[in-house]
Amino acid sequence: MGGRERVGSGGPEVPDGRTLIVGRYRPLRLLGRGGMGVVYEADDTRLDRRVAVKVLTAVEGLGEDNEEWDRFVREARALARIDHPGVVTLYDSLVETGTGTPCLVMQLLDGMSLADLMPAARRLPAAAVCAVALGIVDALTAAHEAGVLHRDLKPSNVGITRDGRVVLQDFGLARLAGEAAITRTGVVVGTPQFMAPEAISGARPGPAADWYGLGACMYLMITGEMPFGGATDVGAIVERALSDGVPRLGGRPEAGPAWLTSLIDDLCEKDPARRPHDPKAIRDLLETGAEGGTQALVDLLNRNVREGAVRAALDASVPAEELPEYTWEQADTTPWAQEAGPDPFHPATLSDATRRIVLATMTARNALSRQREAANLVLRGQVREAAEMLSVVVPVCLSSLGPDHPTTLTSQYWQALCLARLGAGAEALELLSRVNKRVVGRTDNDEGNGQRR
Repeated sequence: MGGRERVGSGGPEVPDGRTLIVGRYRPLRLLGRGGMGVVYEADDTRLDRRVAVKVLTAVEGLGEDNEEWDRFVREARALARIDHPGVVTLYDSLVETGTGTPCLVMQLLDGMSLADLMPAARRLPAAAVCAVALGIVDALTAAHEAGVLHRDLKPSNVGITRDGRVVLQDFGLARLAGEAAITRTGVVVGTPQFMAPEAISGARPGPAADWYGLGACMYLMITGEMPFGGATDVGAIVERALSDGVPRLGGRPEAGPAWLTSLIDDLCEKDPARRPHDPKAIRDLLETGAEGGTQALVDLLNRNVREGAVRAALDASVPAEELPEYTWEQADTTPWAQEAGPDPFHPATLSDATRRIVLATMTARNALSRQREAANLVLRGQVREAAEMLSVVVPVCLSSLGPDHPTTLTSQYWQALCLARLGAGAEALELLSRVNKRVVGRTDNDEGNGQRR
């Protein structure tokens, strides 16, 4: 832990104007926004590594000399003591000067969340459901043994890395944010679609609440449906959670194997005393159906990344002036994380939300800088990150510099290389062909004008 080091003013600006750690954490992009705060991808300039910085705006103004702050410190220290591959690593905890807002510096995962994966997958095969659930069980077991409860287990907090490893985030933070937010604003912080009934009722949750969250996530994975349907009204969801509970899957043989749907029904019991509570017994059940599940997850994730890169490359042809206005509050969020939006299976993506925002702030000069950064990412093997960066750089170049400018053509070359390495060979060849025609045309024009290249 980094102690109570404070974040000063005058540091690099995040797109929404927030200043992070002076001289160390350089914010690169907004990763997400939820009930507890915002998360940025940042560059740790002191150690030359990428990290995730979470700014806990829900508990802004805690101050260091009160019970809530002491609880935050205890929770953070407990989380830092958990040494398990299924729990995100906490590097540091800090507090902003002036606002008193806690900040957490964490490991940056190299995959995507379950919430990001599900829209394209619709529903997961039973083996993949078991593989994800096994990872969650192992992580919860390690945390519970360390005396830490999750309290906010939901798809956006379940990360899946490129090699299929499941990593949980935001351990132990829901209690702090929930209590402080209720005290200050009267608003419950949490996700009723995945929140245990006893937690909704205001009782202090125990380990059984985490097992309920596991069951709710498994319900989503196996059916492709939210536990309480597509309702977005919090009051209606709470009423259903406290009255009828999660619909049982026992009468739906199409949902999956009977033993698996029975386990999900048991985990989603309204009465915490009736839920399974032995991690070993849960794990033994899941292991029977998990064969091939990890590879299925890897294949789904790679396909999702590949298709996203292809869409971004195609979308890059849309002129910036034809894109509608967006704000940072609309970017990089998912309806599952926010419980908003008409269709929970089509969340905002980098190409149709964040790209518009970056287009509004990026200049030709910093586009060149980001293009070079993307090229370095490719050379380091971070192809997905490079593809995401180029999905905003290329439209800027096309709009600001034109299709024949060297920076535009070079950016499109690297974008094509990303597509090829992500397995989209046909699309990569088509883009390279377009780039080559532009280069030949540009050369012919220069020669016709008597210019030398």
